[in-house]
Amino acid sequence: MYNVPALPAAAHGVTAVQFLATEAGSRWLGDLAEAFPHTRYWRDRSDCWSLKSLNALAARIIDAHYDGDAIEDAMEAEFPPAEFWTTWYHEVSGPLREGLAEAQQCSDLDDALDLIREGWEEAASTRDDSSVADLFASHDRCELLFRFTCERWLDDSLITSHRPWPDAGELVIDRNLQFALASLGYTMTQFRQLARNRHAAWRRLAPGLRRRRAPIVAPEQLVELIDNACSTSFLFCLYAVVPIPDLVGLDLNRPVTCETCWVATLDPINGTFHDVAAVGAVTVVPSEGRFLSGGHLRWSPENICCLHTPHYHARVHN
Repeated sequence: MYNVPALPAAAHGVTAVQFLATEAGSRWLGDLAEAFPHTRYWRDRSDCWSLKSLNALAARIIDAHYDGDAIEDAMEAEFPPAEFWTTWYHEVSGPLREGLAEAQQCSDLDDALDLIREGWEEAASTRDDSSVADLFASHDRCELLFRFTCERWLDDSLITSHRPWPDAGELVIDRNLQFALASLGYTMTQFRQLARNRHAAWRRLAPGLRRRRAPIVAPEQLVELIDNACSTSFLFCLYAVVPIPDLVGLDLNRPVTCETCWVATLDPINGTFHDVAAVGAVTVVPSEGRFLSGGHLRWSPENICCLHTPHYHARVHN
């Protein structure tokens, strides 16, 4: 490696174009690519991605999952591959120019180098098996949320208060609240009793909607979440800080299990966040809502609250 392969006898007495078009020329380009390989994705030991950049990457991965696009293409849009010219100019062209000059094989060295570069790029590309996924390990984590809502858009999903402050007893009784409560493990009747909410439904509630699981937060924690939402409009979500490889490997059209997670109230418009630990592992299904990352939000939970993210480390899987 890093030694220019000797030119074969077939290179003598012919132009660079003629030589590179021969089988011997093709083999020599392959030897050159072996001696000077190009790796599109290479992580140095000192590389450290910020949470903001990993959240942005996670947003692209989640969107690709939902849109049916190639995950690797989505990741490459956020982390582009190393360009061939960097390897060529920093590693290949200098030794190659010196070797060709000593061999006195090329009457026009610059033209010959341009032709060789094209062939080297093609040969190096076929030998490079690196992937954008090689950049990320289990310690590279992003903020992952799952919002409990039947609406696609965040501003259509908000739960609101009748008062200019959050209060469980003053929440608007509507389908957004009913839907989220069912995923948290509560019926509307149970919520009315524990919150002493006497407000009439803003519109007719979904008939026959049952709770989807046993409660994942205790009644007093549910009231705490609402009363500490710090906003008159918010949504309920699950929250965890998960490895990028876990997110890449998910199938969002199947149930997803969060081994450890937190239930939170989040105002995605004004930037408020409050959480409590969920009871045990939680498995969600696609009909319950939608995943998003901190990269989908103007302010991620960590950005809002300066969270100590290792506390929220968790794993997710199908």
